[in-house]
Amino acid sequence: MAKLKAATDVYPVYLIYGPEDYLIEEEVQGLLNRSLPPKERELNSHFFEGEEHRTQEVVRTARTVPMFSRYRFVLVNEADRMEQQEVEMLMEYIRKPSPTTCLVLRAQSLGHWKGFGTEIEKTGRVIECGRLKSRGLVAWMRKRMDEKGKALAEEAAGYLVEVVGDDLQTMESVLERISLGIGEKRTVELSDVEGIISELRVNTIYDLTEAIGRRDLEKALGILEKAVESKVIPFKKDEQTTKMGDPVPLLLSMMAKQYRQIWRVKELSSQRQGLAEMARSLRIQPWNVEKLMEQAKHFSLPSLRHGILKCHRTDLAIKRGRGPKDLLMEKLVIDLCRPTEGSRR
Repeated sequence: MAKLKAATDVYPVYLIYGPEDYLIEEEVQGLLNRSLPPKERELNSHFFEGEEHRTQEVVRTARTVPMFSRYRFVLVNEADRMEQQEVEMLMEYIRKPSPTTCLVLRAQSLGHWKGFGTEIEKTGRVIECGRLKSRGLVAWMRKRMDEKGKALAEEAAGYLVEVVGDDLQTMESVLERISLGIGEKRTVELSDVEGIISELRVNTIYDLTEAIGRRDLEKALGILEKAVESKVIPFKKDEQTTKMGDPVPLLLSMMAKQYRQIWRVKELSSQRQGLAEMARSLRIQPWNVEKLMEQAKHFSLPSLRHGILKCHRTDLAIKRGRGPKDLLMEKLVIDLCRPTEGSRR
């Protein structure tokens, strides 16, 4: 294990990996802030893609002495997509890294880095950013709300976890909206959050998924356009539409969650579970299970796997700024409406 450093210092090497991109981004941004003041970043910060750039270029940059700065910051995205030969070549540098460079390897999984953790920790750190679950997720939510000057009630937290899921980027957007929406009120109750997402889940997401399942591209794009371009989504049946700053993260998270729930319903149905039993397993209302069962008729398991994967890749592309959000979402819907191998029941 590398020797513990002061909070203001940085190790020469970091491997940060896991499925929770929000936590990874926090770690990366924290290291960038500790390594370089904003005025020093233009000359001393470098960003590479593991699959696109050669290791020699990364190593050459990492060995370059920083200009008018204490550190040089080198980030390699998608390091898990590097070939075995490239990983071994970069390990030669990691064993004897430059003390004036902060090299950060960012990955969704260990990939070919598996087995090198002990060696990396001799000169740096390996940080795993897994999905937050149950108590850990609720604790994170409460901490975020506390930072906003609000307290999050237990029932409200449970409702948000059920509806929004465990994607922290989306949850952060929802928490910010709730914080602004309740004004001077100090405690966020269940009644404060029930209407914010329920209608989006029941109507917009259901209709969008239904159109995709029926391969109705025109209708699916129409629903998407209405939600994204107008930035207006109805939340409660008894109130006017509510303005949102950016509905895309919530829409994408809900789409992925809908695909996962349809998948689970098909699995549970194949096990001959009854409606009430499925509702308990999924922790949702029986009427919602009935809607999911109806939608499941339009999807095969391969098409659901395809949908979950496409939603995940689109989420990563949006978070990493690989194109306009509306165009990336439009491409996602177009891809999902295309028949895939094994898409028929």
